[in-house]
Amino acid sequence: MAEIDYIEHEGIVAEVNPQQIKVRISNESACASCHAKGSCTTADLQDKLIDVYQSISDINVGQKVMLLGKKSLAPKAVLLAYIYPILLILGTLISVFYTTGNELLAAGLSLLILVPYFTIIYLNKDKLKRTFTFTIKHQIN
Repeated sequence: MAEIDYIEHEGIVAEVNPQQIKVRISNESACASCHAKGSCTTADLQDKLIDVYQSISDINVGQKVMLLGKKSLAPKAVLLAYIYPILLILGTLISVFYTTGNELLAAGLSLLILVPYFTIIYLNKDKLKRTFTFTIKHQIN
């Protein structure tokens, strides 16, 4: 297991359950660490809760940990979240427009095609949770 195959992210344990551990990570944009962020409205700092399905007996709420995620899953996540929806929109837009010649109908259907797509994604969320997993590498003192 080479270190280069994983993405590391520092987080703080927010909740501990027998089946899972919730870890809060801070997702910063590039400008969040800028010295001028107080006078700029584009500064962005978000907290996210990550579910880790790993049982560690000696972990407590508020403890700092290092999360590991596989880099090899990133292309799959990009495909599911961005590429497939864009291809669906463009494919529907082009095919409906050239079939009917109606721009409004093509635009409407190209957006409506996302409803079944994201419904399928939602219905498969448990399978996706098992695929896109994080583990706790070690505890930080």
